[in-house]
Amino acid sequence: MSEVLLVLDFPGRRDEARISDLRLEEAGWKTEYLMSPPHSRAVRAREYATALAARYTGQAPRAVLAYCMAASLAQELAALISPPGNPVPLFLYDGEPAHPAALRKAVRTVTAQVSGEDGAGPDGLDALLDDAVLTQRPEHAVDLIERHVVRSAAGFFRLEGFDDEMATDAATTACGFYLDWLAHLVAAQNTDWPGWGGEVQHIRTPGHRATTEWPGAAVTENHVVDTDRNGLLVDPRTRDLTLSLLGPMVQDGKRRREGEA
Repeated sequence: MSEVLLVLDFPGRRDEARISDLRLEEAGWKTEYLMSPPHSRAVRAREYATALAARYTGQAPRAVLAYCMAASLAQELAALISPPGNPVPLFLYDGEPAHPAALRKAVRTVTAQVSGEDGAGPDGLDALLDDAVLTQRPEHAVDLIERHVVRSAAGFFRLEGFDDEMATDAATTACGFYLDWLAHLVAAQNTDWPGWGGEVQHIRTPGHRATTEWPGAAVTENHVVDTDRNGLLVDPRTRDLTLSLLGPMVQDGKRRREGEA
């Protein structure tokens, strides 16, 4: 294994701290943040992970790190890139499976941000994005989401004097990042949880509800950091725990620990 860590943590503004806040680079680790533009619009976890894997051409990394619902994408990635007999471990931070209710909530959040209206209710997008559509027809689900979000945002541009075509074009461009984020959640939900022979180190907050036995993992070790979700990845205890679990680095064929010359 090399001294590289592959990180799956979708960029953008949020209240929660980020994996980058662990500052693992300062301890000597090389980190590759694979979720960067241009983002994939693949709707299944294996396809999405394949696109991520194409961005990394080095040796097998020491570990794949993931936050929240990127966990299933990280698992698919680990299964794709693990050398035979040497599975890459997963480090999850409040990792959890994506599920239809979370997706519908995410769509409502985006709709509210681009239009001021959530679009929920019996005749809104919640009714169209039922569990069957999200789990069995992901391409159709992403198409519905895109049309709904763009249509919602186009209203703002029409108020600014744009005609219908110009408003739709402007909304499509303005909503690109949001649609990338929603597509990655759809893909994260559509996974087979491959068993790749690796371990999961799950670093979690006290109130986190995800399973203590991660699906597909050979071994799951759970570590609770007594902090809130927003502060998990900026807490020095999380950083210390991560470095301890990663263990010493290899340099010139020999093991060395942080701080050694």
